[in-house]
Amino acid sequence: YTGYTKGALRTDGSFTSHLRGARAAGIDVGVYYFSQAVTVQEAAAEAAHVLRLLDGQQLDLPVYFDWEPVFADDSRTKGNDSRLTECAAAFCGVIESGGYQAGIYLNRQQGYYRYDLSRLADYALWVADYNDYPDFYYAFDMWQYSDSAALDGMPTQADLDLLFVPSPRSA
Repeated sequence: YTGYTKGALRTDGSFTSHLRGARAAGIDVGVYYFSQAVTVQEAAAEAAHVLRLLDGQQLDLPVYFDWEPVFADDSRTKGNDSRLTECAAAFCGVIESGGYQAGIYLNRQQGYYRYDLSRLADYALWVADYNDYPDFYYAFDMWQYSDSAALDGMPTQADLDLLFVPSPRSA
């Protein structure tokens, strides 16, 4: 992830253990990167960071660009999302050049008002929509329907998602 105050690239300390644990449990594995890029160059650097962390490991699902607004007073991204589509495309381009499928994680508001989805049609979409059913009016591959599940073995609340397309492993 990228820190929202200084834009420093960081690594989740549980990245490797979560990846290993998901595989051991037979769960299809993908990755998301919490971006705070404000320039195309920063987005490309974030993607390069992900590629270094993956180090050629196989994934079943895409590497997702996850840019979310941070409204804290010291957020360098506050109100600075005018290049969001360009940043997403740059991130996804670097990920694909590294041999992985790329995607974009977003909510309805971002999809409708912050991204130009016509320019991102080649990438998988993962939509967060915490309702009884998704009502996002664009085609998408995965739906995050909860962010507050209690799961055995997880010390914190977890997200719940449905994948609407088969993963390469199950196809």
